[in-house]
Amino acid sequence: MLKNLFVTLLLCLMGIILVACSNDEKYLTRVDVQPVVNVDAIEEEEMIVDLITLDSIQSLLEEVNWEPKSNPEVAGSEDLVATMFYSEEERSPDELYLYRIWFNSDDTLSIISNNEDEGYGTLDEEYADKLKNLLESYF
Repeated sequence: MLKNLFVTLLLCLMGIILVACSNDEKYLTRVDVQPVVNVDAIEEEEMIVDLITLDSIQSLLEEVNWEPKSNPEVAGSEDLVATMFYSEEERSPDELYLYRIWFNSDDTLSIISNNEDEGYGTLDEEYADKLKNLLESYF
């Protein structure tokens, strides 16, 4: 039991160090995830605040191939909606980005972001499965 507590504390400390030493101007502070059952039904959102998970999500999102200012035609409704909370400084207000995410049959992932610098993006199957597992593990 004590060993598990020690390992958990060590992982949290490593996550804090990773976030503190990051060269990124913005860091991910929270993710709210909502699965979409159908066009009219969105399930209750789940909040992700674990530092290690947030760092992993942020790293995976850096692998997205973005096409800013594009108007994609994506079939059907999204599989989940994720709201990303980014912060630049400790006391500054968070910037919120809404991601509508589709899990494609070829194991890739499609994302439409409300951030105009991102727009439409795709994630290769190598990273898509990891991101899908991280986001779906909370519901």
